[in-house]
Amino acid sequence: MVNSIVLPIKKVFALVDSQISVEIKDDERVLQGRLVAVDEHLNIQMDQTSEFTNGQRGRTLGTVVIRGSNILTIAPIL
Repeated sequence: MVNSIVLPIKKVFALVDSQISVEIKDDERVLQGRLVAVDEHLNIQMDQTSEFTNGQRGRTLGTVVIRGSNILTIAPIL
C-alpha cells in the first residue's frame, strides 16, 4: 500500500512541457504558461507566461522564474 503514494513533486515533474496555472501566495495574481523546468524546492521556470488579476488577463510576461516558497497552487490547464 505504501508504494501507491505519489509525492506532489513527482506530479509537478510530470507536468513539464505542458500548460499550467500557478497561483501566487498573498497576491491576487495567477500566472499561466508552459512549464519548462522544476527543481526539488518547487522553484519553477515558465515560458509564454501571461498574468491574470481578478480573472482579467493582464500583462504578457514571457519567461519567468518563480521561487517555490511563493507558490500557492500549481494546476494543469486542460
